[in-house]
Amino acid sequence: MNSDELNRRAGELTARAADLYSRVHRREETLRAARERAVAATGEASAPDGSVRVTVDAGGMVTGLELAPSALASNPARLAALVVRVAQEAAGQARAAVREVYTPLQREGVLRDAPVLLPEPTSPRVAPPPRPRPRDDDFERPVLRDDGW
Repeated sequence: MNSDELNRRAGELTARAADLYSRVHRREETLRAARERAVAATGEASAPDGSVRVTVDAGGMVTGLELAPSALASNPARLAALVVRVAQEAAGQARAAVREVYTPLQREGVLRDAPVLLPEPTSPRVAPPPRPRPRDDDFERPVLRDDGW
């Protein structure tokens, strides 16, 4: 190879390197912006009667809980079950919002897999009914039991 060929080849390689650097930089910027949008995602759900409203962050952590006065008048066990159900629904919405950020990137080949911390949405579970509490006059049974151990 003569010096002209070497210079031409060096120019081609420099242009390819610059193109690759630009593509990597754009990909990193796209992923950074996607992460920011995913982290900012939230979910919000309400009970059908509006007595409970829950807001969660992208990870499903409760960031807001509003109870209407009518909710406070209900049975505590029912209220607890309703809060859990509404919080699970809100968390499902947050997961869906995060998934909406990453799915197009997967289709375009920018991202191979969605973050592992995004489980598939599940249907809200209904809390089991509370176990009956012993009555005050129930002293025939031992006070300390090992049934939960």
